[in-house]
Parts: sequence; C-alpha cells; structure tokens
Amino acid sequence: LKNYVSVGYVDGIPFVRYDSESREMRPQVDWMVGNVDQQYWDSETQRSKHNQEVVRVGLVTL
Repeated sequence: LKNYVSVGYVDGIPFVRYDSESREMRPQVDWMVGNVDQQYWDSETQRSKHNQEVVRVGLVTL
C-alpha cells in the first residue's frame, strides 16, 4: 500500500493523524500534546499500523 492516512476528528477538527510515511500517530492540536501519555501514542500507533495492514491485504484480495 503506497499511501495510507488515518485522521481522527472531534467536532470536524482533525486532532490526530497517522500516515504511511511517518508510521506514527501524532497530535494535530496543541491540547493533545501534553494531555496524554506515551502509552496512548504507542497504542494508537500500533492500532493504526494494524489497520494499515488490514487495508493492504483487503486491497490485494480485490
């Protein structure tokens, strides 16, 4: 899968983003930076990597 992007929104505003280049979930708003611990980012990154792989396999199946 060449490009993959996952974005989380709250009230229409993107607050987190994962993409296939960085391979990390990252905050998109200042209030996320100091309000969650590293375990949250690690967990969301792993979940996003898994979701990326699921989509890749699904597209290969098509």
